[in-house]
Amino acid sequence: MDDIVIVIIGAVILVGGVILYAVISTATGMEEDENNNYIPDWIERKFPSIFKSSKDLD
Repeated sequence: MDDIVIVIIGAVILVGGVILYAVISTATGMEEDENNNYIPDWIERKFPSIFKSSKDLD
């Protein structure tokens, strides 16, 4: 049971870190973000199937 909790905490920290990096890097201008959705454009180009629905909303 303890192992499951540790894995869940680790996954939350990992995903939270990626989201935090994306928001900070686009807000400070380190990464380019043409559509202002706080996801760097290189991530949107690398994983188009994940972000396809967000492009349709524009």
